[in-house]
Amino acid sequence: MSTLAVLSRPDVRRLVISSMVARLPSAMLPLVLLLLVHERTGSLAAAGLVVGAYGLGRAVVSPAVGGLVDRHGQGGVLIAGASVQAGLLLCLVLAVEVQPRLILIVVLAAAAGAATPPVQACLRALWPVVAVDDAGRDAAYSFDATSQEMIWIAGPLLVAALLTAVQPAALVILCAVIGFAGVALFASSPISRGWHGARRRGRLWAGALAGSNLRALVVTSTFAGVTWGALTFGLTALAVSLGASRASGVLLAGVSIGSISGGLLYGSRGWAWSTLRRYRLLLGATAACGVPLLFVNSVTVALPLSLLAGLPLAALYAGSYVLTGRSAVEGTITEAFTWTSSAFALGVAVGNGVAGSVSQAFGVHAAFGLACAASATAAMVALWVREPHNFTRSVELAD
Repeated sequence: MSTLAVLSRPDVRRLVISSMVARLPSAMLPLVLLLLVHERTGSLAAAGLVVGAYGLGRAVVSPAVGGLVDRHGQGGVLIAGASVQAGLLLCLVLAVEVQPRLILIVVLAAAAGAATPPVQACLRALWPVVAVDDAGRDAAYSFDATSQEMIWIAGPLLVAALLTAVQPAALVILCAVIGFAGVALFASSPISRGWHGARRRGRLWAGALAGSNLRALVVTSTFAGVTWGALTFGLTALAVSLGASRASGVLLAGVSIGSISGGLLYGSRGWAWSTLRRYRLLLGATAACGVPLLFVNSVTVALPLSLLAGLPLAALYAGSYVLTGRSAVEGTITEAFTWTSSAFALGVAVGNGVAGSVSQAFGVHAAFGLACAASATAAMVALWVREPHNFTRSVELAD
């Protein structure tokens, strides 16, 4: 089944469009918050602290929120999160505009991040209901990974366009409105309303992490995040070191374009190999595709190589989503997706930080070495992942 076949149903198209609208603020807010805080305080350090608090709050709390979705359904949890987040973002704007106290702003940013509705995880929990065969799920998750790349490209571009007409404070409020509207449309869709997690057998104190397969996938997701963080930092640092800092955006866009192209190709065909085998090979391919960047000393050469480095990424993420859904302990599928997403976000933060240190000590190309090493490590960890069961034990659709 192709991606077009999966998206042929009107109710599925509504689900996809609403999820993309709901997720768009997550690609806009880091940049908007940075601009807002820097504009009012004049400090890049303060702006970075606020953006970091927002991301950390989201990463730490999202598995618990995913567990709530598994137990109580999607609609109520999503609408509550969107409402709380909108209120917190409004309070953050007021705090910045009235009397910018850094501690208060950081706390509000962390709380707003923690309240982020887990639309991404909820959508991934719904794909096994929408696509009941392996080929359909592969296509759906490939499209999911590709659309996420599109969101991360569109978000900053939209911010750049809107800044010509409105102030950062207004953009924060706009993000709250867009997010709430998207969540409301998503949560009211028939597929989301009819879904509920399978009942857990007994009490699992570890929740989704009770499954050994998921624990291994969380580790591989962390190293995949390190790869992304180190790769994007390295490309930016390379452009700066070559005296072409404006080209950094082009290089980063190259990675995303390569990823989208690979994701579309991956989802357009059937595969004889199992998802697990493909996942391991894609991790190895990610490491291999980053190696040429170790020897680049010009932006002109770096651009096609950034496309190459991004080529396996969307397909890799799609494989991770499929394996996560299949590996979820019964009744914990949404929580499982939030764990792998949070692990990836943590890895990105670590990758950025470590890449900065190694680049300072050994030169910018060390960041690319870190990215390749992280992917190779993830490939070795993936050898511990076993072939998981089918999705059918982990999701149910109400009659």
